[in-house]
Amino acid sequence: MGRVVKINITLPGEELKKIDKFARSEGMTRSGLILEALRFFMEMIEEEAAERIKRMSIQRASADIRKLRIKSGKWDGVAEIRKWRELR
Repeated sequence: MGRVVKINITLPGEELKKIDKFARSEGMTRSGLILEALRFFMEMIEEEAAERIKRMSIQRASADIRKLRIKSGKWDGVAEIRKWRELR
C-alpha cells in the first residue's frame, strides 16, 4: 500500500453507527471496512462492465452468423465437408 491519506466524508449519523458496529463485529476499523467495501464495489462494477462487453460481443457474433446463414441460402456446409471427406 502506498502513502496513507486522510479524507473527510459526510454520512448520516445512523449509517455511521451501523458502519462502526459492523466494523467492530468483523474486527476491522472503520477505515478498513470502508476501504474493503469500496474495493469490492469497484471490482463488481468492473466485472459487470466486462460482462456487458462479453455479451455485446456474443450478440454481434450471433448477428454475423445469422447474416451468413441468410447469405448462404440453402447451402449446407456440413454436407460439403462430408463430400470433401469422401473424395479423399
